[in-house]
Amino acid sequence: MVKAFLDYHRHIRGSSEHTIKAYASDLDKLALFLRGYALTLLEMQAPDARLYVRHLTSGQPYSESTVNRMLSSARSFYSYALRNGLVQANPFSLISLKKSRSSLPSVLTVSEVVELLSLSYEDFPSTRNMLLFSLLYDTGCRISEALSITEEDVSSGEREIRVMGKGKKVRYVFFTARTQALLQYYLSLKHSLFGRTERLFCSDSGKQLPQSTVGSIFARYRQALGWQKSFTPHVLRHSYATHLLDNGADIRLVQELLGHASISTTQIYTHVSQKRLAKVYATCHPHGRKQNE
Repeated sequence: MVKAFLDYHRHIRGSSEHTIKAYASDLDKLALFLRGYALTLLEMQAPDARLYVRHLTSGQPYSESTVNRMLSSARSFYSYALRNGLVQANPFSLISLKKSRSSLPSVLTVSEVVELLSLSYEDFPSTRNMLLFSLLYDTGCRISEALSITEEDVSSGEREIRVMGKGKKVRYVFFTARTQALLQYYLSLKHSLFGRTERLFCSDSGKQLPQSTVGSIFARYRQALGWQKSFTPHVLRHSYATHLLDNGADIRLVQELLGHASISTTQIYTHVSQKRLAKVYATCHPHGRKQNE
């Protein structure tokens, strides 16, 4: 039944593989919890759901957002089971998610982006890494989207890439002349080493670049740059959106470029920009300076 649920999200809902893996992991943990009470997934009742919430929030090393995701996965699974007549009721229907504290995304400053993209590159790994950084900042792609790009998706002459986003929604993103030159150099190295491969980004051995390796790459460069702030693929996506809005881009266009289904998701970046504007005001306005002194 879990497999049928995952297949439904993969083939009907068009969920990303990242989402599918999260569902599978969350449901494995739920099934493990139920085995401790000699219950199966189909035997779970509302009181058991409350016990599960207590289990997740009492001494477990889960963040608030992770708990919310795990509960959301369980609710989605039982909604599917209910629609298919496999259970009498959704045991999580009356379980409310914890209200997450609003936090603004971490972003790089323009000078930090310049510092990052000014790093030298010579061999294949360092060239690939720099292209990944440059492309993520130029396009605002999710890392899952970037790793799924094929060579055929890239139109170097037009400086655009066809991207398959969430829900299998196709959009086009654009990159700069600097990234274009870096891309051409990278492809020459890649083709000489491994020939033509399907995925644009590949590992040091020519295979598909795993997301876990990307995390290690970002951690290594963060340490080399001596940055204390967070540095992840999503930070580059946040920086891309924030810098566009800081320079007067229309929020609807930014929404389209990011591949957001709802503009409410994009609006988080307006809060970042407003925070920056307030800081500039406090620093530069005569009355603002007096209040801070």
